[in-house]
Amino acid sequence: MECWMKRRQLPSHLRKRVRHFQRCSWAAMQGLDELELIQHFPDGLRRDIKRYLCLDLVKQVPLFHKLEDVILDNICDLVRPIIYSKGEKLIREGDPVQRMMFIVRGRIKRSQGLSKGFLSISVLEPGSFFGDELLSWCLRRPFSGRLPPSSATFTCMESIEAFGLDANCLHYIIDHFRYKFSNEGLRRTARYYSSNWRTWGAVIIQLAWHRHRMRTKDVIMVQSGDIENRLRLYAAFFLSLKPHDHLD
Repeated sequence: MECWMKRRQLPSHLRKRVRHFQRCSWAAMQGLDELELIQHFPDGLRRDIKRYLCLDLVKQVPLFHKLEDVILDNICDLVRPIIYSKGEKLIREGDPVQRMMFIVRGRIKRSQGLSKGFLSISVLEPGSFFGDELLSWCLRRPFSGRLPPSSATFTCMESIEAFGLDANCLHYIIDHFRYKFSNEGLRRTARYYSSNWRTWGAVIIQLAWHRHRMRTKDVIMVQSGDIENRLRLYAAFFLSLKPHDHLD
């Protein structure tokens, strides 16, 4: 790696990031690529190994708690472990969402640009997921091959261990088990744990609380009116996403 970076004349800040990632990867995997090791195994043996390695992690995701064993087996076979080092951007706002990510270890900062230069920031903990724009994309009829844009930027606050389902793998699972992903209980779970819906909900709660305080105090100030107008704009922005949500 050092020889390659020297030959390609990478600047020092990129070399530092590469070395940091290599250390994180080695600490987590001891330098082994598990998927590379088992990719040429017979299908049945590979699936059983991946089930043993991934099933407990998959079951930690609230979205998958009530799925049938056959669906969990397919998810285990298609997920792949992913490691990121501190400070790395997993995806930027507006970029095509290429995979759905499920956090196993570490915290991720979610930042979303709102109107008038304001920024919405939240933290995703282990057990959270993002990239749920792909759920709508997979369930859309007629199906469109164009990937949806990310609604926010996600940045690692520390070293991250996660597993990901690429867009084509998620589409394969949802297309074959559509009856389960249309389940009302799973819909509610997906909405509850979705970072997009949580941000939208937080804005609505702030607007409702501000209006409640104004009613109880029975005082209307220009500054307060400006704040309410801003919150109304944010609420309108997030409400505009609802018609395109797969849960509606």
